[in-house]
Amino acid sequence: MFNSIISLGLFGLASAVPLTSRQLPNYPPSSSSTGFKLVVNVTDPAHDLSPSVNGLFLQAIHTGAGLNDAVLQVDGRIFYQNGTADEIRYNQGNILTDGGNPPFPSGIDVQNKDTTDADGKHEVAINGGAGTKGVSLALFPVPYTILTFIARGTFVACDQFVPYYKQNFITIRYAYDIINPLTSQFEHDIPQGCVAINLIPQCDVLPQLPVPAIASHQFAANVKCYPDVRAIDWTKYGP
Repeated sequence: MFNSIISLGLFGLASAVPLTSRQLPNYPPSSSSTGFKLVVNVTDPAHDLSPSVNGLFLQAIHTGAGLNDAVLQVDGRIFYQNGTADEIRYNQGNILTDGGNPPFPSGIDVQNKDTTDADGKHEVAINGGAGTKGVSLALFPVPYTILTFIARGTFVACDQFVPYYKQNFITIRYAYDIINPLTSQFEHDIPQGCVAINLIPQCDVLPQLPVPAIASHQFAANVKCYPDVRAIDWTKYGP
């Protein structure tokens, strides 16, 4: 059910959920934490990659000084949402992770609509700095907490060759929506070899920073997250 709701913009396919669940909002148990990992949920299992990427974690692989490509692996980085209450409310905060020695902040960068990687996809990276404005965790009235980007589209997982390592990784890219000229409606434009995904925060402990550190957790926000994303049976929940 979760797959259908998010991929359709929180509408439709309620018939997949028992009537009693449709009458009242019914969402999986959540908690809160300043630290979290981001876990993949494939929005359309019929188009999952093989082997499946469902349940993998967002991680980063080094591609240069302060540069890291966003990929999926069996374990992931710990992130935090950084910003004042007003910044987060108005989508002006940042999703950060710490690395290096001394630790420095790295943000999630999303290539703009007019820029692509060598394969024509819009790269998602985890680079030193604040990252791209507009990358945040969804707030009310969105019923599920997921990673979002202010530009209309979806995150995708792609089986892609990474020249720096001369091998394939499951990369994270962003697919901007396009307008269907027949319907004048926005539609997902999923690149070949990719699958649409949601990145869901799983609660974790935000490590204490050593001294000295370039990073700061002063404005690390307490966010809604899920204790064990992979254990959730989404068919039980909705609308």
